[in-house]
Amino acid sequence: MTIHQGKTFRAYLAAATMLAGGAVMLPAPAAAQVTTGSIRGHVTASDGSAAAGAQVSARNTGTNQTYRATSAADGRYTLSGLRPGSYEVTATAGEQTSSQTVTLGVGQAASLDLAVGAETVAAVDEGESEIVVTGSRLAETRTSEVATNVSQEQIRTLPQTDRNFLSFAALAPGVRYNDSETDKGIQSGASTASQVNVFIDGVSLKNKLREGGIAGQQNSRGNPFGQLAVQEFRVLTQNYKAEYEQAGSAIVTAITKSGTNEFHGEAFGQYTDKGLAQKSYFDKRNNRPEPDFERKQYGVSLGGPIIKDKLFFFLAYEGNDQNRAFNVDSTGNSAAIAEFEQFSGRRLADFEGAFVSPFRGDFYFGKLTLTPDDRNTFDLSFSRRQETDIQGFGGNTSYEYAENKRNQVDTYLFKWTHNGENFINEFNANFLDYTFNPTSLNPGLPSFDYDGVILFGGKDSTRREVQKGHTLRNDFTYTGVEGHAFKVGARVEITDIDFDNQNLIQPRYIFRREPQNNLNYSFPAEARLGLGSGLVQGSNTQVGLYVQDDWDVTDRLQLNLGIRWDYETNGFNNEYRTPAAAAAALRALPTTAYFDPENYITDGNDRSPFAGAIAPRLGFSWDLNGDRSTVIFGGLGRYYDRNSFNNTVDELSRTINPVGVFRFSVDGAPRSGLPTIQWNPSYLTREGLLALRASAAGAGNPELFAVKNDAKPPVNDQISLGVRQRFGIFQASVTGSYQRGRNGYTHLFATRNNNGLGGCCNTAPVVPFGYANVLIGYDGLDTRYKALFVTLDKPYSPASGWGINIAYTLSKGEQNGGDLFSLDAITPDDYGWRPRNGDERHRLVFSGIVDLPLGFQFSTLTTLGSGQAFRVTDQTNGADSGFNRFTAAYPQKNCIGGVFAYCEVNLSLAKKFKLFGGHQVEAAVDLLNAFNNKNFEGFDDSFNNTIDPTTGEVVNPLDPADIGRNLLTLPRRIQFRLGYRF
Repeated sequence: MTIHQGKTFRAYLAAATMLAGGAVMLPAPAAAQVTTGSIRGHVTASDGSAAAGAQVSARNTGTNQTYRATSAADGRYTLSGLRPGSYEVTATAGEQTSSQTVTLGVGQAASLDLAVGAETVAAVDEGESEIVVTGSRLAETRTSEVATNVSQEQIRTLPQTDRNFLSFAALAPGVRYNDSETDKGIQSGASTASQVNVFIDGVSLKNKLREGGIAGQQNSRGNPFGQLAVQEFRVLTQNYKAEYEQAGSAIVTAITKSGTNEFHGEAFGQYTDKGLAQKSYFDKRNNRPEPDFERKQYGVSLGGPIIKDKLFFFLAYEGNDQNRAFNVDSTGNSAAIAEFEQFSGRRLADFEGAFVSPFRGDFYFGKLTLTPDDRNTFDLSFSRRQETDIQGFGGNTSYEYAENKRNQVDTYLFKWTHNGENFINEFNANFLDYTFNPTSLNPGLPSFDYDGVILFGGKDSTRREVQKGHTLRNDFTYTGVEGHAFKVGARVEITDIDFDNQNLIQPRYIFRREPQNNLNYSFPAEARLGLGSGLVQGSNTQVGLYVQDDWDVTDRLQLNLGIRWDYETNGFNNEYRTPAAAAAALRALPTTAYFDPENYITDGNDRSPFAGAIAPRLGFSWDLNGDRSTVIFGGLGRYYDRNSFNNTVDELSRTINPVGVFRFSVDGAPRSGLPTIQWNPSYLTREGLLALRASAAGAGNPELFAVKNDAKPPVNDQISLGVRQRFGIFQASVTGSYQRGRNGYTHLFATRNNNGLGGCCNTAPVVPFGYANVLIGYDGLDTRYKALFVTLDKPYSPASGWGINIAYTLSKGEQNGGDLFSLDAITPDDYGWRPRNGDERHRLVFSGIVDLPLGFQFSTLTTLGSGQAFRVTDQTNGADSGFNRFTAAYPQKNCIGGVFAYCEVNLSLAKKFKLFGGHQVEAAVDLLNAFNNKNFEGFDDSFNNTIDPTTGEVVNPLDPADIGRNLLTLPRRIQFRLGYRF
């Protein structure tokens, strides 16, 4: 079934022609800095006066390609569209010349002043007052963006667990990296991980399928992109400019390596296993043998010229092989375990033990760069990430229930950059092909969930989800008006999605022990079974337009003025037609303050695309003294994201693939207001459930999902104010941040009692129409985030031999509602504000690199945190009640004298050897989690506390000192690395 008719190939070609033609046809010039950067500054004569008409050039030292500009009457110049790398910047005025070799980072708007005829060059270098070192890295002081650049030296040197370059995004304040063994990713502020976006050479890796913000990262321990191919990247956490799209929180923009006029290659290998690791706290506590653990990573790269000064290549491969065992170890108490063994006829010991979870990943990357002249650069690249991962077991989940999570992400890119007089045009055509295909290891077995004891049998569902995104983008920058850098950009993306979700193809039986509801493990309280099968397909066209002006009002004041507009043709399953039975069921329910049945019924024409995603962005930077030593900066803006396909497709997919819900009891009496069926052992098979559905009215009715016709995409409003201050060789900043998120998507019950205002649920009105319950989509999830960011930086340089970076975050993140389902109160607002999962008051990240005698180098990456909030949920009313209470708690502070709850200290010692002139061998040993800190997780949910009937409050919430179920970080371990570069 097709949700929305996709664009024809002819229409796609027409759009390509229009955008490519923008290089010469767009009437208003402008451009992006998603992957490129700029250098601005003043040229002064030997007498200190402005050097008007000076010729300024920046020669890329790797490719010899040269960018040129002419200084204005006041000596100001701008070089735009510069790819990250090393440049020899030269200013010539008459017969006098000044030259400086500097390094520019990705996305930087850096400053460099040149004095012709003088002996020194005044500029900004790593916070130093003067540039006197050839090859120094430019610092970025006059920008309103809250951003952190991560250099190749940091990526290559700092210790990390598994070569995921996103782990270094945590060097930016307000950003958290999830280093779970089965789930890697980043999040920022109070927003979920789905609201981040990662760009590789301008290609967005946005996951439009499900909960992950990055394609291929949902429930994956793989890496989003091969680190060997990443040159450097930039993390923007707030006040990013109008050229960035589809993100409500952090953006990561990375640039890949390219070939140069010299051949360069690299090979590496790193290794660790259980023999190099401490035994886990839980293995010691439960007297278990240490489970298997082995990780091998290896790779090679090569780049160089095909035609000197004209055509270059770069190739890279990385392999990632892991064997990580997980313990299946029930948390059930003795009474529950005894009851399980009595009624199931199975021994718990048959399921418990350590089982190996193998992961295999391969990454391939190839790139060609053509520079036929100083005006044009062409890039053509391809990447493939493919992996298999046996996971989904451990704790209370048996190995039987595991699945193979197969991932493949391919990217294709063509980019053309053209430099003209006072303008630069960047045209980008790319294709993202992402397939996520988790499959059960035991597809023929039903699953049996003994709540709190063990889940066994086959994984009940399989999926094959495909996202194909065709994107055309054109960005144009014009610097011909003195003091201005105007940017205009357009982006068109056509996304096609296949959603083959075999949900509950095998029945799942859920057993509960609830004496108040006369339930025990002798029969299941509930069964769920998929009743159909079919492929859901969708197509969506996204358009983005922006205008940006970076305006130097004076020598000291710069304004960043921008506005962006985004539009989706099919953001909310727009052409869906509500079936007659579903429409009748919705109309049978009462209208309430949060639910109007007519707003959830559509004939295919009631959902107009949202046209109001207009996002103004304003930033400023004020150089207080005119020497870039003290800069006050700030900004405010609106940032629209989008809903994932999975959020809004349930109303269709559950029509094609309905899930039957069967509730059982001893006597067939209603439970928590919901009808039940008297249990019979014949229902313990798929065939038995299908027979029951055919014979009993209302048995196995599916739930009805409905999408709100006028739902809006999520939006985040942000405001920041800060100051950057140079202290000698150090650059410091203090930034105040406030963010307010709205329109998050969630589901509510439409069947609450008492005219929609009481507990759940009165399903009697919808049962005659063939439905067990009604859940409605609701765009009412809100977040708010207050933070203070403090940074202190002295970047590493070979000349100085050391560098440090400190990022401290003081924050408070709150939310209303739940997550994708907010069923514990009437609406999200009725939850009230509460700490969001992951809220953490204090977080300190420290990194440092220092050169030692005899060619040794020491580095560290240390993270300290006060502990993340977790939910405590009371279910004494029964899991079917739909009206649970919860509170938030924080883990015990158990490291550094009770100051922090999370501590991870990673250390590295490397030795470098010179071979054959320019060849280098590096041997390193990493000590990860050096002090063997126990960073617990897994506190969330399902703790049966009691409610005080007089106050309605939780009497005994979970003690924050209680131990979690898992560890966020592995125990102390040693990792060996060996590398070769030439």
